Amino acid sequence: MNIGFGDVVTAVSQLLRRAPQIVDAIEANLLNVRERDLPRSRDRARLGEALSTCFGERQVLENLSAAHARHGFEIAARGEQAQELDPIELVARAYDFWEHHRWPGRSGRLAYARTLYAVHMIRQLERLTMRIWDDGNELAAERLREIQRLLDVLNAAAKPAVFVRDPRWLIQTAQGPLTRHLAPYFRVAEQIAESFTATERLEIHKAGAKLAGGHLRSQLCYRSRESGHGVDTPDVLMVTRNSNSMDVALLVQDLISILERYEIEENDDARLDLADAILQGVSADPELLLERTDLLGPYTIIEELFDTPLGERHRALVGRYRQLVGRLGDRLRKDAPTFDPSGVVYSPLGIAYGFCADMFANMARATLVSGRARDLTLEDLFASRGNLETKQALASGWQQLPRRPGEREHFTHSIEWARQMFTRAIDALDAPANNIPPARLFVIPESCNAEPPAHAALAQEHCVTSDLQRALATGATAFPKSQILLDRREARFLASAECGGTWFGISKTVLTAYASQGKNAYIKDVPPAVVDTLRATCSGLVEVLS
Repeated sequence: MNIGFGDVVTAVSQLLRRAPQIVDAIEANLLNVRERDLPRSRDRARLGEALSTCFGERQVLENLSAAHARHGFEIAARGEQAQELDPIELVARAYDFWEHHRWPGRSGRLAYARTLYAVHMIRQLERLTMRIWDDGNELAAERLREIQRLLDVLNAAAKPAVFVRDPRWLIQTAQGPLTRHLAPYFRVAEQIAESFTATERLEIHKAGAKLAGGHLRSQLCYRSRESGHGVDTPDVLMVTRNSNSMDVALLVQDLISILERYEIEENDDARLDLADAILQGVSADPELLLERTDLLGPYTIIEELFDTPLGERHRALVGRYRQLVGRLGDRLRKDAPTFDPSGVVYSPLGIAYGFCADMFANMARATLVSGRARDLTLEDLFASRGNLETKQALASGWQQLPRRPGEREHFTHSIEWARQMFTRAIDALDAPANNIPPARLFVIPESCNAEPPAHAALAQEHCVTSDLQRALATGATAFPKSQILLDRREARFLASAECGGTWFGISKTVLTAYASQGKNAYIKDVPPAVVDTLRATCSGLVEVLS
């Protein structure tokens, strides 16, 4: 069923007017249940039905959820790895906590009911931000202002459970969960560029750079800890980079607008605010984003989009980004010491949290444990200046939030990690432009007997194929077709193709293993369709032998 933007605004407005009654209903039907079987069952369907009953406006909100999935944001999987903001999960967490401690009285239950109400409403506003373009780009700015009005009313009603002040951040958090497709993210990026003035969209891009940088640093942190290897070792970087093509591509697009404003900003405080966002973004992978920008194109290839207008747009933006970084590196290096984590108690460079929904969930769960909410929002936690002691206290509290047996921590903050991330960025800014010599990937097509250069190492293990015989004969890695198709959808290949009923792909891990270290490599027995794609996607890197 089609749903109009105005219909959702009307429905959300009604829920905002009914906030006191809804909070009372949540307390009575979901939280005041100690002697009932609801907290023992943990049945999501029952909890979801009870929550929906409290709000009442089902049809419009269900249609909004369906529209979100229909426009490409279909959640890839449910569970810990999907990380969608989930009020039902927060109800179950409350039951867990109260059963192991004590069930609160009515005032405590009402406080948490206000939090659950705010979480549910934030989720609707997130999805509503994705609908501002439904009737054309020219209405987007006006509609975003309408969402700002709704958010202001929500924050007044839910106070002190205030999660975010600016709906431009919700445009980014709405795109946080893992989904089945990548193209919708690039369509949204294009719509943002075409819908707002540079000034209007600047906060959208700052939020995007900070959240993407935080997410990528978090992945790096967890992978490094799990493997026991340093953050800059090839083993760690191959895994993290290979799953982050889309994130880095979108981060580059956000950084371009910030860098363009940074170049002309004359106000010192405003310039430092921009530098903060830039450093948080590039610190996710300073080697790639500052030193080896020549590899950004191949690293951020999205095969399915390459020959589309979205792919063409992205390639042009990568070129623009490289120019800006080349011009502004010295200026950024001069401003960077302002954000040195040494000697401070809190830095956003030091947090690790997984997905942005974890940040909202931590805010909600903190009110469960402490009985009160701190006067800090998502934007505040990603600002490197101001109220650092208060932010550190909040971060410390989040690290102590209860976890289920075997569950990984939802949040960490470490000044030592922040210093490490900052130092990596500074080292990259200080590195000479020719620090690492250019490298080539030599490609020998199938049925070709060309000899590889003596100075190139065989990198055949970075080729994958669903043909077991080909793998055994050439040294390629055998993958089932289902895995290759998943990796292709996740943009983990420089090039891939189906050839004679089997699939063949070249993993982007070859870039980290060889090219980024200045080492020449070669691969062989590459099908013609894959060779043709490589010529187009990696023209400056690949040399085909014949």
